[in-house]
Amino acid sequence: MDSPRQFKELCDILRRLKGERVLLILESGDRECVKVVAVIDEVLVATLDRKFIFVDCDCICAVIADCLDVLSEEFGLVYQEQEEE
Repeated sequence: MDSPRQFKELCDILRRLKGERVLLILESGDRECVKVVAVIDEVLVATLDRKFIFVDCDCICAVIADCLDVLSEEFGLVYQEQEEE
């Protein structure tokens, strides 16, 4: 099995999630559900309620993405559902 791709920062992950909807957790504690348009240098370009927003990647604490097939394929992760007992 190939080793998973490496990434150093959240911007590296967001670059690979272009076109996907994600939940951003910001340093301020705010949460924003956005669609990733691009990452330019260290700035996330995304859409929110039909508006473009620009977020410095240093302001993002976490990214929550609910797109298992994309994540599995893009990062070489294996996902197995837990069996119910």
